[in-house]
Amino acid sequence: MTFELNAALSLSIGIAAVISWVRIKKTDPAYLPFFILLWLGFTTEIVSILLMKKGYSNAVLYNFFSLFEAVVVIWQFKKWRLFGNKAKVYYLFQGLFFIGWVTELALRGGLNQFSSYFIIAYSTVIVFIAIGIINGVIFKESSPLLLNPVFLICMGLIIYFTYMALIEIFWLYGLNRSSAFRIRVYDIFAFINLFTNLLFAFATLWIPMKRQYLLQS
Repeated sequence: MTFELNAALSLSIGIAAVISWVRIKKTDPAYLPFFILLWLGFTTEIVSILLMKKGYSNAVLYNFFSLFEAVVVIWQFKKWRLFGNKAKVYYLFQGLFFIGWVTELALRGGLNQFSSYFIIAYSTVIVFIAIGIINGVIFKESSPLLLNPVFLICMGLIIYFTYMALIEIFWLYGLNRSSAFRIRVYDIFAFINLFTNLLFAFATLWIPMKRQYLLQS
């Protein structure tokens, strides 16, 4: 896959970002963190492409984005009332993410090294939480799942972060030493990224105009 095609597929996040920008004033504010995640993702993709096009590493940019991504996704879970009245649990997650991020960067030589362990850790946490939320939606909601934004967003998170964790594991254990294998892994990721971005765009279209506590017990 060419660099240009890979870049084009990664920029598909812009579809959901634009939709969210147009609808933000009319949609349920409980989805604001998700909108911020879309805008951060789109901006990061643009800057990353420009850096790599000029021959620079995107490690520093991606390390900061990883931290913001973890924080914003957990914030979105909070907006969906996952933590209920247990604010301490929410802040514990955020605190552990920040400590883990800083610790790995300190041990691995700073921002110029990708924080693989941190990515694996927060990706795994997000996947398990998203699975739990989907179970709640399935048992509590009577509306079609494919029209349920919480279900769609969580499905996208599960697919994306599962593969993301696998890629980082490949890097840590040296499975990327074969150039052919490495290229194949990233080609697959490009299409997974496209699929999840389109899933997020579809979910954005179904976000309710008024607040609905979809996960309220």
